Amino acid sequence: MRDIARNFQALPLVSWMVWMAMAVIAAPVMALPLDAISEAAEADNMPLVSSLLSETTSDEGPELLEAILDTESEVLEISLEDASDADSIKVLEDAEDTEDEEDAEDMTETAESASSVLLVQENSDELAEPSDPFFFDENAVEESEDGVLDPLSGTESVTDETTDDDTPLTEIEGPLTPPSLKLQTAAIQEGDEFSARARVYGHYYLESNIAVVGAVDLSTGDAFSDTDSTGFDLTELYVVASPPSVPELRGAVGLIELSSFFDRNSFAKDSLTHFINPVFQTNPALATTQLESQPAALVHWRPIDEVILKAAAFSSGGFDDFDFDAIAGEIGLNVGNLIVRGTYVSATDNGDRDGIAESFQINRNGVFGPQEGDREVSYGINAEWFIPQLNAGLFGRYGYHRNADLDISGDTYSFGVNFLDLIIDDDRFGIGYGRDLSDDDRRQGKRPDVLETFYDIRLAPNARAAISLQFRDEFSETVLGFRVRADWDLLELFD
Repeated sequence: MRDIARNFQALPLVSWMVWMAMAVIAAPVMALPLDAISEAAEADNMPLVSSLLSETTSDEGPELLEAILDTESEVLEISLEDASDADSIKVLEDAEDTEDEEDAEDMTETAESASSVLLVQENSDELAEPSDPFFFDENAVEESEDGVLDPLSGTESVTDETTDDDTPLTEIEGPLTPPSLKLQTAAIQEGDEFSARARVYGHYYLESNIAVVGAVDLSTGDAFSDTDSTGFDLTELYVVASPPSVPELRGAVGLIELSSFFDRNSFAKDSLTHFINPVFQTNPALATTQLESQPAALVHWRPIDEVILKAAAFSSGGFDDFDFDAIAGEIGLNVGNLIVRGTYVSATDNGDRDGIAESFQINRNGVFGPQEGDREVSYGINAEWFIPQLNAGLFGRYGYHRNADLDISGDTYSFGVNFLDLIIDDDRFGIGYGRDLSDDDRRQGKRPDVLETFYDIRLAPNARAAISLQFRDEFSETVLGFRVRADWDLLELFD
C-alpha cells in the first residue's frame, strides 16, 4: 500500500501549494499579540492543575494550591505541546532554594506530584505521533523519588476510581481514551533547497489497551528524514496493543516508522524541533540499513524502570519485495538524567543506492557501489544527559555500518548540546558537530562533516520557528536555513 502511494510523485505545483498553505496558516498565528499567546498558553494548562487538585482530599486541597502558587506558577508554564522534563526539574530547583528545609521538602513533593500528573496527561494522548508512538515517555529526564525514570502509560493515566457520573470504571465498556486526529504543517528553507510537509496523524482506541495508529504525509523536498518520498506517502498504519496483565509490554504490527522507535534522543532527533541536518537525526549507519517506514512486527518491553528493550522483524524491500528478512534490536538504560541506547540492525539493501559514499568506488561485475540484496549490518550507540543546573542537554552518537557482500565498512558520529529557556521562555539553542557515514581509509575528498547551530522559539501555543546555520564539508560550504511549524488538533477545530 505504501509503495503504491509512493508512485504518486509531487508535481512542481505541489511545492507552491504547500508554501501558500503555510503562509495562510502562519498569517493568523503571527497576528496574535504576545499577551494573547501567554493567556492562551495558561488557559490550556489550567485544566491540568484543576485535575491535580480534584485528586486531593478537601484538607489537602488548600495546602496543595498554596504550594503551587508559591512556585510562581511554574506548573502553569508547562505547555501541552512541548512540556519537557526540564520544566519539572526547574520547579524542583526552586524548591531547593527555599530557606526553610521543611517547606522545601513539601514543595518538592508537591512539584513532583504535579509534574507526574501533567506528564501522564500530556503523553496519554500522544500515541499516534510518530515521535512518541508508544505510551512510555522514555526520553524523559524527570527523576522520580527513587532515582529512576518513571514509565508513563496512557492506560494508567486515569487515577480516580469513578468517573464524573460516579460510574465505577470496572463497569465501563470500551476504551477510556478518546481518539486523536492532528495536523502538522512545516516548511524548511536550506540555502536554495525548499521542503514542506503536511502530516495528518491520529489514533483510535478499539479497547483501552488496543489502538489503531496512522500517519499520512504530503511533502516536497528532502529535508524530512522520517518521510520516505515526495508527494503522497502513507507513513504509518499499524495496530498497537498491551496485555491487560502486563502493562509494561507493548506490541505493534503493520506499517511502522521504525526510526520513531529506535535511536530516539531528546536533543537530536526531530528536524522540526532540533537540528535540520539529517546527520543529527536518525544515526546514518542505522538509517542506511533500512531503518525507516517498513512493514514490521515490533515488541517494546520495560521490565524495570531503568531498562527498555525493543525488537522488530521487518521487510527490507517494503511491500514490493515483501519478506521478513531484517531484524532490529535495542537496549536502553536509564539512570537518573542519563539515557544510553545501543541498537543493532541487520537487513538487505533495497536498491536505494544510499550506502557508504566510498563504496561507489568499487566495481563489482560492472556495477559500482551496493546492489539490491546485499546483506548490511549496523551498530549504533546513542547517549543523552540532562544537566538541570545548566538547563542543558548533552548528546552523542556513534554508528558503524558494514556491507558484507561488498566487504566495506564505515562509521559516523555526532555530538552537541541543547540549551533550554536560554533567552526567553520555551526557546531552544543548539550547537552540534557531526560526520556522515564514511570510510576513512578509502576517502579521497573532503570529510562529509557539518557544524550546525540553531535557535528555535515559540511563536504561539501551536507554532514555532527557527533559524539555522550550517558549515559543511570541512567548512567549505555555508548554508543558512529557516523553518516554521504549526500543529493543529483537528477534532477540536471541527468540534
